[in-house]
Amino acid sequence: MSVENALIMAAGRGIRMGPRGTMTPKGLLEIGGTGLVQRSVNLLQACGVPRIRIVTGHLDDQYRSCFAGVQGVELIHNPDFDTTGSLLSMLRGMDGLSGSVALLESDIIYEARTLAPIQPEVSTIVVSGETLATDEVYIWSRVGRNGTPVFETMSKDIQAHAGPHFGELVGVSCFTQGDVAKLIDAAHEVFAEQPKADYESAVVHMARNVDIALARIDDLAWTEMDDEPMFQRAINTVWPQILKNDAQS
Repeated sequence: MSVENALIMAAGRGIRMGPRGTMTPKGLLEIGGTGLVQRSVNLLQACGVPRIRIVTGHLDDQYRSCFAGVQGVELIHNPDFDTTGSLLSMLRGMDGLSGSVALLESDIIYEARTLAPIQPEVSTIVVSGETLATDEVYIWSRVGRNGTPVFETMSKDIQAHAGPHFGELVGVSCFTQGDVAKLIDAAHEVFAEQPKADYESAVVHMARNVDIALARIDDLAWTEMDDEPMFQRAINTVWPQILKNDAQS
């Protein structure tokens, strides 16, 4: 059984991408002839996810043109994208959803097995090994109620938390139906204090009282694309490895 919903947050302005980002949303940048969000949609549908929502903002018309008439895909526009962070986009996208939710960032490319841990019964954050991608978000763990590592916190500062980090945030996670409600509550609390916060802040806030499993895939081929050098690295280095790994799986 697959998760009932997927939510892809694609409202960001992509300022660090420079001229390329002013013309094309990061989620529609193409690698191997396919846009990043389109690839995520394809992989999610191949896993049996029936409902996919994409929260748009910057250059919303391009998303509407790309996904017009695509079965199982719904676009939700966040008109406040230029004055808020991804936290509000997450809240807008989750409004009215029923069931478990896979939550994805739009500016990432990853191999197919990234989605293997995404199941409706367990809230899970997918974690990779070291990527040396230059803009890593590090994950730290604690021991959960069942004795296994669960999410504790995350930061781009590798010195932000005591002890070694568990791995790196990929930008793919899922939440059970019950935990979606808890995540929404946490998001409202954070948003009241920090309207420009990103969705990660709500996950950290929620994790104070909820165990979120960590699924680490040490040799996972993936990357996000925040700027032009990262985009070129994705094309020249990461994408060939994704193709190789997908062919072997």
